[in-house]
Amino acid sequence: MEKQHLLMPKYISFFFPKKFAAITISKNIALYRTPSNLKNIKLKIHEEVHMDQFAEHGWFKFVLLYVYYSCRHGYWNNPFEMEARKITDDKFNYF
Repeated sequence: MEKQHLLMPKYISFFFPKKFAAITISKNIALYRTPSNLKNIKLKIHEEVHMDQFAEHGWFKFVLLYVYYSCRHGYWNNPFEMEARKITDDKFNYF
């Protein structure tokens, strides 16, 4: 299945803080809060890294580890987020 980048339905965005521009929910789907976020290439690359992480670990293990790392290290120092930022910066700077 091809990776999908979709606009987040309003009833779902209600459950996420406004600071979250997007959320990856599976190895194939990322949801974006606004149309401008959906058009943001750097954000798409970042979310695709999370899709790859989902594919590597599986849904349950990824979510469990993501929550654990966020509690232990905080969002910014979560190893999944650090990897996504690094890969995004490397790819974005390549173009």
